[in-house]
Amino acid sequence: MQLQNNNIRITVNPDLGGALQQFTFQGIDVFRPSIKGNNTPEAQSLFLMMPYCSYIENGHFNYFGINRSVPPNQPNSPSPIHGDVWLNACQITKQSEHGVTLVYQHNQNKGFPFNYTATVTYDLLDNGLKITLSLYNNSELPMPCGMGVHPYFLHPETAQIQFQSTHIWHNQQDPIFDRPYPTPNEWNFEKGKALNGPFDTAFGGWDGKANIIYPNEKLKIDITAQDIFHHLILFTPKQADFFCLEPVSNTPNAFNLAAYGVIGSGIQSVGGHQTLTKTITLACQRL
Repeated sequence: MQLQNNNIRITVNPDLGGALQQFTFQGIDVFRPSIKGNNTPEAQSLFLMMPYCSYIENGHFNYFGINRSVPPNQPNSPSPIHGDVWLNACQITKQSEHGVTLVYQHNQNKGFPFNYTATVTYDLLDNGLKITLSLYNNSELPMPCGMGVHPYFLHPETAQIQFQSTHIWHNQQDPIFDRPYPTPNEWNFEKGKALNGPFDTAFGGWDGKANIIYPNEKLKIDITAQDIFHHLILFTPKQADFFCLEPVSNTPNAFNLAAYGVIGSGIQSVGGHQTLTKTITLACQRL
């Protein structure tokens, strides 16, 4: 389904958890268009990560003294990744000319071991897009969770990236996985710079603000995320025609880090029959 105003056009895929297949501003692609003939989440323009981001190591974690198991959800990987929503169909529950709401109902016997309702609302703005993510805990016990978005931006060879961070949680094959460490100078994007190599990096201490400038296209994208999104993942595969800059609430393997007593992993706790709702906004302007 497609929504459009004078400047913005999006195409939504309900079959893959409300993923986006397209996001344009004044006819310019903000995200990589979905890959034709490939109906996987990784081939979309953006997919959602709920009720957690990144992976849960070996599909086990301890919460409130109870050992929980989460089955693998990707081939050849013992660790489940990115939650349930991105791999399941959603129902459209509300639609207007410039907005749409989609809902996924989760059964704890088929993935993450809690019953929950995940909701996404896309609202077209004059110059951008507001994404509202919501998790309702249908269970009696408190539910640990996280949320985020996984967009695919274009032109990694020319993009200028700006954001601030205080520390790194994970970088590619880095041996340090059990604690954060200060952001090295060569990975400091606070003053804005080009992407200078492959990244698969979880930055912490993020203030929820980032921007991407495309000098050739004379386009700027401002990303603003609400207060739980203290982490930003930068993914730039070698020789790829895209890069990912992902606002997320939790670090890789955050459930287990939190269980080990590591502070700041970003895991949220939603009480029984309570709701967590937060927004991410992308604003576009021509330079």
